[in-house]
Amino acid sequence: MTTDLVTYYGQTERINQFVQNYGVYLEKLDRETKLLLRTTLSQYVFMQRICSPEDYSLTEALTDGHFERFLWNGIPEVLKNICLQLKGLTADEAETILEALQHQIRWGNARQVVS
Repeated sequence: MTTDLVTYYGQTERINQFVQNYGVYLEKLDRETKLLLRTTLSQYVFMQRICSPEDYSLTEALTDGHFERFLWNGIPEVLKNICLQLKGLTADEAETILEALQHQIRWGNARQVVS
């Protein structure tokens, strides 16, 4: 098992598969998708305080975000697929992905350059 920036602190088989699908630095995901995923994962982690992964899925967290109100083209299909692929995600695994997303959005490959 290798240690990559995206999973340095919390590699699991589920996260390894996620990285295999979307890249070591999740470079196959655009900035918008990463922002939406970060928000969805935050909602999911919050709800894990009172629900189990069997009772509240990542797909439900995505739906609860009501993103379709603000996105002209709807929720990206890739994000829906990610939620299905990460079925059963633990709060710790979600936190690991959140850390990677935060780093990429602020400093890495999803950073928005402001002039």
